[in-house]
Amino acid sequence: MARTVLRDPRFDPEFLALPERVRDSCWRVVAGLRRKPKASGPGFRVERLRRMAPTEAWTAHFANDRYRLLYVVDGETLILFGVGTRPGFYRRLDRIRGRTGPKGTAVANRR
Repeated sequence: MARTVLRDPRFDPEFLALPERVRDSCWRVVAGLRRKPKASGPGFRVERLRRMAPTEAWTAHFANDRYRLLYVVDGETLILFGVGTRPGFYRRLDRIRGRTGPKGTAVANRR
């Protein structure tokens, strides 16, 4: 169970750019992830992201598999890094790759 949810500074602009109904769906996904951070739930499925070697990152696929939520679990903390549509989402991960510290904590310096 994740007791705390943190947002990387890059998360908010992406989240606010989503349509309102997708933002609502995203919060329902986050609620499910707080209970079981590495397990799929109603309306979403979870996969370990293999593209980020330095840390154990996860993606939640939701809204009929059209959107992705990128997050890291650090103990009892769920850290939200990014959210967006499937086309192009994985290319955007390059901006995060190598930008996390030990155990998924966000690195202070940003571009």
